[in-house]
Amino acid sequence: MPIKINKACAIIAMALLCGFNVIQSAASDVTKADKVKAAIVYKLTKFVAWPEKKQTLALCIIGSGAINSELLKINHKFSMGRRISVTHKTHNAPLEKLCDIVYIHNSQPNVISGIVQKLKNKSVLTISDSENFAYHGGVIGLIRTGNRIQFAISQSATRNAGLSINAQLMGLAKVIK
Repeated sequence: MPIKINKACAIIAMALLCGFNVIQSAASDVTKADKVKAAIVYKLTKFVAWPEKKQTLALCIIGSGAINSELLKINHKFSMGRRISVTHKTHNAPLEKLCDIVYIHNSQPNVISGIVQKLKNKSVLTISDSENFAYHGGVIGLIRTGNRIQFAISQSATRNAGLSINAQLMGLAKVIK
């Protein structure tokens, strides 16, 4: 006896299968650079001090892309006795209230600029792999040079955020006054 499949059910099933393929392909698009950037973000938490002692560090991701899956691997890890909580947020969320760290990627320049302005003088560590991020008011910019990932730290943005960055980390970074 043949199986009868409702046309609507068949369309939904096909859509779900296509959706799973997109999700799988997005996860498989993770590059070595994405893995390195996520590892750097995790390591940075060990070298930054916030004005108030934090038991949990809220890492908020703004933007979409393959690196998100790598950043989510940091969720529930510990850094200097603090638990890291990773979530996605929209750029217009009250980031200054919800986040201790904001990682921005794959976002339009006006969105990045708006986030940096909104978080200016707030105790939030901003990190991005967007071009010239630290030169435009972000705290830490991840820079790809050939096949290496380096970082730039803005002293003025760090000071405005009331953050303290370990001297060892400052020695490894390109420091922007």
